[in-house]
Amino acid sequence: MEIAGIFMLLIQIGFAVHAMRHGQSFLWVFLIIFLPLLGCILYSVMVLLPEIIQSRTARQGSKALLKTLDPQKELRKRREALEMSDTVGNRSALAQEYLKHGMLDDAIELYGRSLTGMYRTDPNLLLGLAKALVETKNFERARETLETLFEANPDFENQEAHLLYARSLEALGEMDRALDEYRALAKYSAGAEAKCRHALLLKRMGKTSEARALFEEILKDAKVASRHSYRLNKEWVDIAKREVS
Repeated sequence: MEIAGIFMLLIQIGFAVHAMRHGQSFLWVFLIIFLPLLGCILYSVMVLLPEIIQSRTARQGSKALLKTLDPQKELRKRREALEMSDTVGNRSALAQEYLKHGMLDDAIELYGRSLTGMYRTDPNLLLGLAKALVETKNFERARETLETLFEANPDFENQEAHLLYARSLEALGEMDRALDEYRALAKYSAGAEAKCRHALLLKRMGKTSEARALFEEILKDAKVASRHSYRLNKEWVDIAKREVS
């Protein structure tokens, strides 16, 4: 009983301090002190819970929960927006949702409709189309799309675009050109994917010692990476572990 009493007293003190610091009515302090059980329950439900719900972390959690419960909500929203106003911006937003949901043919069709007129060489539209084409293994068209992007937008620097280009070249059997792309990417790419794909191609071409050195470098970087970074690169780190074992 003494432990329970001490615990209840600590809760009362904590709630009372919170109420005073956050400018709550003195009535809350009175209820917490003189009707501890009822006062703390009411304060939790009527004050603390709404604060938690409105916090940034809680909002993010709520969004994740809503996405889990209704994964196509954003897709429906984008479709409705396009039905109301057929603009390139709305087409692009819907095409991105199609990509997220694996609706690749729909994404390709929508990007194709958008790449006309003044938007014919828009870098973001071309990049989106290239993503969908690589996912459908249409590497020839993906390469052509990315070459159009690079030629029309020489100042557009995007790691993902160059990684897609390297993957397309590799898939089309242009190993030396793919190796050059991977090598250039590995020098500045933030993630481990480019370096790992580079190492895998080196191994495929029989350059095993170079490949192993890159795999070991990936593992070395992973040891000092943040938890978030490690989580993002886990797939490639696992491949590197397997290759050096």
